[in-house]
Amino acid sequence: MKSIIGMVLLIATLITACWSCGPALINKYGLKDKEVPTEKWKEIQFAALLSKLSYDTVDAIQNRLGSTVWTVSLPKEQSRVILYSDHKNRTHWLAIRGTANTHNALMDAQYRKDKDKLLGIRLHKGFHGLARAAYEEFTPLLNPAYKIKVTGHSLGGAAAAILGMYYFEEGRPLESVITFGQPKVTNEEGCKKYWDMPLTRIVDNEDIVPLVPPLTIISAIGGQYRHVGEEVVLHPNGHWIWLSKHNANRVLISGTWSNLFHESVEDHYMKNYVAKIDAIAKR
Repeated sequence: MKSIIGMVLLIATLITACWSCGPALINKYGLKDKEVPTEKWKEIQFAALLSKLSYDTVDAIQNRLGSTVWTVSLPKEQSRVILYSDHKNRTHWLAIRGTANTHNALMDAQYRKDKDKLLGIRLHKGFHGLARAAYEEFTPLLNPAYKIKVTGHSLGGAAAAILGMYYFEEGRPLESVITFGQPKVTNEEGCKKYWDMPLTRIVDNEDIVPLVPPLTIISAIGGQYRHVGEEVVLHPNGHWIWLSKHNANRVLISGTWSNLFHESVEDHYMKNYVAKIDAIAKR
């Protein structure tokens, strides 16, 4: 019994150390209020708008974006994808909706990995299924001469990251993947293979979702989950910390949590992301 209690205390000490060092490492390696081109913030703002709209009604989406938007439901996955075509800039935007029902929540929980034949890497089973459905539904509709940008929040962000991998693998003109509150989708092998994919992960400083899937016996099968891409950590009052791909990868806890026990569910909501990004844009 003493040995069991000792082991529990040791594990608790290690976990506490990791939680406390996470913010410190991010502050050490991240660039606070990094100077970012205005066009990049505008791109992030528009991605946030699309990700937020993906939860709205079809009429609301149409009224906001006009006739160049197409909203399609994926019945099996009980999800939705927006295809917005910016003909002036010859760009296709794809936005995948996040968790919006019980079926989506069950997809979130399917964190056993399966291997994708096209990509040759292991992926979160639930996110993989949604990304594959979006890929099969929308890829035939894309103009090969147009640039591709992909976005999404939460579950939708995870699927967007994988969808970006498909287009990156095929050599399509993938310009950017921008995700909000995205959970992890692959392991170290997948992270290395898609290191050069243009993925930017936007993370609220107290959002718990980017930490998942948690490290468990099941999630460890096929390699521990890791994040891909650079990371932008949003803070209150229009502040942020920008982590390069290298530094985002070296921070042991991918994301920023001042205290894991003080996380707020509200910080994961897309409206919260939009508000913080708008505050940055107004600076």
